[in-house]
Amino acid sequence: MTTSSLAVGIDVGGSSIKCALVDLSTGAFAGERFSTPTPAQDSTETLLTALQTVVSNVPGDHAVGLAFPSVIRDGTVCTAANLNKAWIGKPLAALASEHLRRPVTVINDADAAGLAELRYGAARDVPGTVLLLTLGTGIGSALFVDGKLVPNTEFGHLHVLGSEAELRASGRAKVDRNMSWDVWAEQLNLVLREMHALMWPDLIVLCGGITEEPEKFMDKLHCEARLCVGTLRLEAGIVGAALATAGVSSSRR
Repeated sequence: MTTSSLAVGIDVGGSSIKCALVDLSTGAFAGERFSTPTPAQDSTETLLTALQTVVSNVPGDHAVGLAFPSVIRDGTVCTAANLNKAWIGKPLAALASEHLRRPVTVINDADAAGLAELRYGAARDVPGTVLLLTLGTGIGSALFVDGKLVPNTEFGHLHVLGSEAELRASGRAKVDRNMSWDVWAEQLNLVLREMHALMWPDLIVLCGGITEEPEKFMDKLHCEARLCVGTLRLEAGIVGAALATAGVSSSRR
């Protein structure tokens, strides 16, 4: 293992910030995973301090990839559906680099998970159109066409029968509305049906914390596209963020 094959990946989720050193040659963690609660509605400075706290556990001065739950353009935050709205317009890449004293690459969190699954996981070498959905605090989406990322898709905000997809079928929606697995799966089926009708993907990959229990819902899902659970599960965002430091935006080596 050479130092050039290592990068730090940070995944900012709705409830926690997760971080690890990643071996980019394999997609495996090169050390322990660290986490801290996400101060989602606190000031931008508080969240930057939380990033600094979690990264301080990782030895070395490796480049940092930061997966963030927002549309990201040129390192700047453009949306904040589940974060303090004060983030909108903030140059996150520059601010994080200043706080962490390392080069920082920022990428949408679902795009990061998608990159990881295409390079190392469930969508590796899959041709055609691949849609990845992260089912967590909201629903994140990543779209790939012949291995190339279409960045910053926001299909979780797609309206399905009058309600946003993520208000119907995210992991948080299941908990907040106390849905049974059967009821939640039916809501997810409505979302999958609508997304398939618009994009006709060849494969849909499901990620996020709720996919840690696939036996409770996968056999209840129905979609014309092939469905599978991501291989990297909760690690996908971290791994994909680290991968972004190498300028990777597709599954091709």
